[in-house]
Amino acid sequence: MKKLLLVVVICLFSSALFSQVSSPVSLGIHGGLVSTKTDSKISGISDIKDKADNGMMLGVFARINLNKWYIQPELNYVKRKSSININSNPLSSVIPSGDLDIETKSLDIPMLLGYKIVKLPMFKLRAFAGPVASFNIDDKIKTTLGEVEDAKFKNAVWNGKVGAGVDVWKLTLDVDYEFGLTDVSSEFLKKNKMVNVTLGFRLF
Repeated sequence: MKKLLLVVVICLFSSALFSQVSSPVSLGIHGGLVSTKTDSKISGISDIKDKADNGMMLGVFARINLNKWYIQPELNYVKRKSSININSNPLSSVIPSGDLDIETKSLDIPMLLGYKIVKLPMFKLRAFAGPVASFNIDDKIKTTLGEVEDAKFKNAVWNGKVGAGVDVWKLTLDVDYEFGLTDVSSEFLKKNKMVNVTLGFRLF
């Protein structure tokens, strides 16, 4: 029994020691909260209020470690929500007055370049930035009168992302600001502004 306990202790110690050694490539899963606010512009209407709403994100990431630098490609499923309040609209037959609830679903591919400001065996503080390619899967705009059919969402848009994160053991926590580089719609919806909070786990 003593020998068995000794073997278990040695294995646990070896595993803990090995986990502190930085691997050239890490793979992980993450998910979190996405707060989105849309910049909307409708010709002839000035009384418009854009409101942020919360959505969600789930995905996987790979991290290629280059000493203090790293490259992190991701593949994420993102559900974004936002709303617009229109108090007065002469084009009521197309876009009625009231609240417009916007929901989009997309497949996002960020390509991030990061730098480890603090690099310790069990703790890291990081900063990162990079482009995001976002491919539209589904979209809808709802009002009290039903769905708006002519928003004309684009199939793909480009965003930019800048943020910071911490790693504690295999857990990762990222907070970033994401901003649209291209309009999400050819009609009245312009560039999105997003704040993302993501919790992840490195599988290895």
